[in-house]
Amino acid sequence: MNYIYDYALLHFHLLYPKARDISFTYGEAGTAKITIKKYTGSFFEKKRPRPQQVFWKEWNGAKLPFFFEEDDERELITYYPDGSASINYDIIASAFYLLSGWQEYYGPERDRFHRYTYKASVQARYNFITIPVVNYYFEMLREVMERVHGINLQQDHWGNNGMATCLTCDVDRLHSAWRVAGKQLLFHAKALDLTMVLLQKAVGRDAWNNLPEVMATAEKYGAKTTFFFLPSNQRYNGHPNADHDLTKLKYQNLMQRISDRGHEVALHGSFGTANDLVQLKSDRSKLAQQAQGNRFHYLCFQPETTPQVLQQSNLAYDSTLGFSEHIGFRNSYCHPFFPFDFQNRRAHKFVELPLMLMDATLYDVNFMHLKPQEALEKIKPMLQEIQKFKGLFTLLWHNENYSKYNEYAVPKGEPGWREVLEKILQQLKAADSVFYTCAEAAAIAKGEPQE
Repeated sequence: MNYIYDYALLHFHLLYPKARDISFTYGEAGTAKITIKKYTGSFFEKKRPRPQQVFWKEWNGAKLPFFFEEDDERELITYYPDGSASINYDIIASAFYLLSGWQEYYGPERDRFHRYTYKASVQARYNFITIPVVNYYFEMLREVMERVHGINLQQDHWGNNGMATCLTCDVDRLHSAWRVAGKQLLFHAKALDLTMVLLQKAVGRDAWNNLPEVMATAEKYGAKTTFFFLPSNQRYNGHPNADHDLTKLKYQNLMQRISDRGHEVALHGSFGTANDLVQLKSDRSKLAQQAQGNRFHYLCFQPETTPQVLQQSNLAYDSTLGFSEHIGFRNSYCHPFFPFDFQNRRAHKFVELPLMLMDATLYDVNFMHLKPQEALEKIKPMLQEIQKFKGLFTLLWHNENYSKYNEYAVPKGEPGWREVLEKILQQLKAADSVFYTCAEAAAIAKGEPQE
């Protein structure tokens, strides 16, 4: 099972490049000063989606899950008088299991969009969705290497001493505020606001046709937005795609203006493209620029087929992997990673920028269904984890929620969702986060030289 070791170590070395020169023994007896216990059971050969049991151990104040173990009586790390050390739980196999998405590939649970469900995940089952467990495993190995070998492996992934952020916007609806938000305003008897929404529509400027405002908000905090544009305006099996025709000249010009301002134009693969390479390429051809990355509409991602489609598309990155139902770390990792190729048992060549926060996840009645102030409190611990590990925070805020006219009415006395975003951006700026477009972050993750 060398592929387990190779895949986990690939990502450990991406975080800590100096560690490539340090050897350790994995399972079998050896001469290295560090030993990591190796799981020898049949879980992976039998292609089971989830381990039968999980043991919890505390490390540096965090309670962490460990898989593929028979007991939890051993201490987590043993340091010996001769200067050697052993990690007594298999953090390599556990890291591979979570980061590769093994549970998704072999688990049968799918929703009506053929997505793997959050409620079926080990993250939901054991309540660690907002803990980047793989980062803790890697940090554990780094700490042992530093102590045993007396060196400093501290990573500087983003060229500074802090975290990085990708602010993104999925452009699904530019002309629907009058209908969607208008219905809410009518229901809540807000006659003046309803009149304003309808007047804006009447003069040809829907309240959600606001991408210049989105850019201005990002620029206010020194950020750049990656806009994922949805090329199809045709319904798919009864589900809506875009409410506009992206091939029209005014939208082509809009995309060019976005690019000219230093923001990014990327692809929002429409329904059906997650398992259809021809359709995905057709979508890509409708953009004003050659998009470097993608995020699928409704976060559609089919583990059996989507990674192969992305690999063959020659896109540099994807940013789909986040659960719609809950904020957090779908693969238990707060850095970019290379998805696992289950057919060839190696890493794919495109990089994944995991999606950790989507606005709709916070307020949708089918998801977390939080009030704005509740949402701000829920987000804080996750941001602290990303900051702790100098990770990449990828968040999605739809252009609808830069408007005061939202899809769902905000309770009286609560800040609007635009204000929630601005408070998050203020926190990120205070934390010295550096802001990148998704293409920039993906290039850094791949080790490509920056201008």
